[in-house]
Amino acid sequence: MKDRTRLALLVPAALLLALAAAWGPPEHPKGTVAPRVTPTPAPAGATASAATADWKEIDRLVEQQKLAEASAKADAILQRAIQSKNEDEWTRALVRCVQLRSGLHGYETAVRFLREQPWPEGLLSRVTLELYYAHALSDYARAYSWEIGQRERVESPLGGPIDLKAPVDLKTLSREQILAEARRAYLAVWAKRQALSALPVDRLTEYVRPNNYPKDVRGTLRDAVSYFFVELLADSSLWSPEQSNGVYRLSVGRLLDTDGRDADARLKDPQAHPAEQIAEILGDLETWHAAAGEREAELEARLERLRRLHAILTDSGDRGAIRKDLESHLPRYRAVAWWAMGMAELAQFREAEEMPDNRIRAREAALEGRRAYPQSAGGRRCADVVSAIERPDYQLAAMSSDSPNRRSIELTHTNVPAIFFRAYALDLERRIETAADYNLL
Repeated sequence: MKDRTRLALLVPAALLLALAAAWGPPEHPKGTVAPRVTPTPAPAGATASAATADWKEIDRLVEQQKLAEASAKADAILQRAIQSKNEDEWTRALVRCVQLRSGLHGYETAVRFLREQPWPEGLLSRVTLELYYAHALSDYARAYSWEIGQRERVESPLGGPIDLKAPVDLKTLSREQILAEARRAYLAVWAKRQALSALPVDRLTEYVRPNNYPKDVRGTLRDAVSYFFVELLADSSLWSPEQSNGVYRLSVGRLLDTDGRDADARLKDPQAHPAEQIAEILGDLETWHAAAGEREAELEARLERLRRLHAILTDSGDRGAIRKDLESHLPRYRAVAWWAMGMAELAQFREAEEMPDNRIRAREAALEGRRAYPQSAGGRRCADVVSAIERPDYQLAAMSSDSPNRRSIELTHTNVPAIFFRAYALDLERRIETAADYNLL
């Protein structure tokens, strides 16, 4: 497994549109969404042959950097799909048109085009387009953060949230408005989570490249949507100053205890902190998996909540509460292999503590996880933690100038039994007389 596993809507490299959003880790796993490069299969028969030929021609034009011609052909396919109400082709054409406009005109034009076009009504089509739209907005907010930060807030003509059909110029929107719209798109998809519960991630393989999590851990579209939403909320670079400065007000006890029953209200509350919304989304997912008896997926939802909170809450007391919560939950999952992933997380939480024996206790947890499930993803990650803790390492620092008879060399070492120093004779006066380096003088 890779360090960060991903789930991604794939993009043509020529367009340089990387829309990323994380899932989370198996081995310090995580996931993404972004547009796709390969042409997609069309319906059977002569129409299918024509459609396939059209997509191949568009791919050929993209490879030759003829984006304007490719965009015109994609527009024609889109109009045919809308007229015939072919939802699969309609969705495919919308995504490709946005990709090509991104390469030609930039984010603003592409995102506005997507917002102004009619969308198909089918569940998977709406989910695909809402995810794509949300990622385009959040990626735009990151890429142009400085420019966007200089803007004054301009209300939409109708007031309140942006209307998909309203002629609002993305270049005039503040960061808060852009991110509010991205969250609205995620919320629209998350509201369909019950319908997505029975659908595997590979139902969107045309647009989504599944990561390498076990299917029993993150295998449904409900999982994907929840983790994507969390990824957006967890990006503190997109938080307002009030949200960043308000972390100390959060109650770690409440964040750990919530079971997601207040998720709908909390996600619609503009005053709710992103950490509170993260806890509600993952609490909802954990509760749902628990009711279905899916213990490994239930544990993963808990682990992701603790990972996110541990990154957000840096106070030693809060982090101690998060570690204790993990220690209290892990024993009930001892019979499933994903328990070893929990032990790897526990090891890293312990290692981050400022305690004299933190690395000793971290190593103990990782060793226990490795012994129990050595071939599992969690067991291999535990082995990596043990190797990192046991790895020999040393650092040497010295004063550039100091008083006589002072300790001017500092040696910091880990797992190194002995270090040997060697002294060399140096003619200091001659070195200074012949030096061309002003800093030495």
